[in-house]
Amino acid sequence: MKSVVLCLSLLSSAAFAQQACEVVAVSGDAQRIDGKALAVGDKLDVGTTLRTGTAGRVRLKFIDGSVLVLADKSQLRIESFSAGSTKPREAELLLELGLIGQRVNPSVGGSWKVRTPTAVTAVRGTEFTVEVGDDRATAVLVKTGEVDVEPIGPQTRSVKPRYPVRLAKTNSGTRCDAKDCSDVMTWTADKVQRVEQRLGSLD
Repeated sequence: MKSVVLCLSLLSSAAFAQQACEVVAVSGDAQRIDGKALAVGDKLDVGTTLRTGTAGRVRLKFIDGSVLVLADKSQLRIESFSAGSTKPREAELLLELGLIGQRVNPSVGGSWKVRTPTAVTAVRGTEFTVEVGDDRATAVLVKTGEVDVEPIGPQTRSVKPRYPVRLAKTNSGTRCDAKDCSDVMTWTADKVQRVEQRLGSLD
């Protein structure tokens, strides 16, 4: 009887699993959190956590056509993802450490959010990167489009209200720590190049 209940439970879980994306390229050490190596063609569901090693990198294509690259020494969880012909896309990702690059397809009325330990980014369609360092600070760089970045660290009543930082120019960025996000700044060519080298191509 127990085995029948277990089988039904597994079948039910599989039926309700929601596919979010497919692995379209892998290099080096890239795996699920349970240690299973990623391979081209793998279908990843909502709730999946990915991580890469020192020389690892993985490129994902989401069901709405958006593309994400997880760079080396990074960990990402697909918190939620839904998209269809009759409803706007809703996506939420959690970057706990490392670097991601994204090219987000436009979605009328939809959203694409990336949370980190110190910030949350919100876009509808753009190309941008998010990086979380060992100090848990978050750096965001926009290549095209617009991104709103909001700090999410602890706040007391005595601290002035914090507002999202809007990045709307090529190579504009901000850095967020546990207290706040910096004003908009233009990233240097060297810094942009370093990020691009770690990510490779989104195509």
